[in-house]
Amino acid sequence: MAGWWRTNRLALPAAIVLIPLTFGALTWNEWNEAYGPSSHPVRIVDDGETVHAAGATWGPARGGELKDVTGLDVPRGAIVLAAGVPVAPDDEGVGCDWPVLIEQGTGRQWEPMRTEIGLDFDPTEPESCSTSDVEPYELILPYVIPEDATGPFWVEIAAGDGYATVMRFPIER
Repeated sequence: MAGWWRTNRLALPAAIVLIPLTFGALTWNEWNEAYGPSSHPVRIVDDGETVHAAGATWGPARGGELKDVTGLDVPRGAIVLAAGVPVAPDDEGVGCDWPVLIEQGTGRQWEPMRTEIGLDFDPTEPESCSTSDVEPYELILPYVIPEDATGPFWVEIAAGDGYATVMRFPIER
């Protein structure tokens, strides 16, 4: 008859490792929700206005529905809403997360879909910011959204160190 320690000789070391790892993962998840990028205050930029944030001047944003999508791979029941956001870095380039499109009334979100609809990569029309770009440029953001998305919309950009600055630019369909 084997003793309790001998019977559980494999399970005990596993528990010693897994219990702290589980606690750490749960703690990290809660910390990230409280202090991560999504916890930063959002700056709403008025239509046609610019904002200086995260070491750059942003805007004014422009956009609207692309009426002629000939040659693009757009699913049936969807439209392409394109947005442009000028970025003028101060002295250094500025980094940002992928800009998302948010329908103001519902909170639905979409990411840019340049290559997915058949548009080739073009370095003069970036979809995201780069810390290596020190000259002014414009983010060109095509979003594929359902026809029932009526707007108004925001283009949300999280920029700067740790994406601590979150800006929302209004866009109409």
